[in-house]
Amino acid sequence: MAIISADRLFAEHEPALRNFLGARCRDDDLTADLLQEVAARLVSAAPRLSLNGNARGYLFRIAANVWRDHLRRELVRRRAALALDPGEPALAAAADAPLLEDELRAAVRRAVDDLPPVQRQVVELRQQRGLTFQQIADRLDRPLGTVLTQMRAALARISAALESYR
Repeated sequence: MAIISADRLFAEHEPALRNFLGARCRDDDLTADLLQEVAARLVSAAPRLSLNGNARGYLFRIAANVWRDHLRRELVRRRAALALDPGEPALAAAADAPLLEDELRAAVRRAVDDLPPVQRQVVELRQQRGLTFQQIADRLDRPLGTVLTQMRAALARISAALESYR
């Protein structure tokens, strides 16, 4: 077993660790903080650290643990903040909210009506009747994969049609 230099090990894998953590938090400052935590944990483990060729896996396990610990701390902070400060009273719904809801509902209906018939059947059986995809496949005498593909295509079309409502 070879003893590994913590500094060298971290320096070799720092760009990949930055990408790994950055993809999760999408915040450069937080990524830098989390990287510092990974480095600190690596340095504290260095005296007893000896790896059998899987240094990268060890580092990414540390990084994953740092990320999970951050999420746990954040969850505790949020719960504590809610418990201490229930916040401002909820705002009343906008006066035009029912009108906007009706308009959106009509737009969804138009988007579903504009679907090709095979896709529309799948959507209506799923949404209106609450059938499972397997039940839809059985009822329409189509393979399950085809039904799933048709639903995915229908949702993409509906999403595109409702783009202006986001």
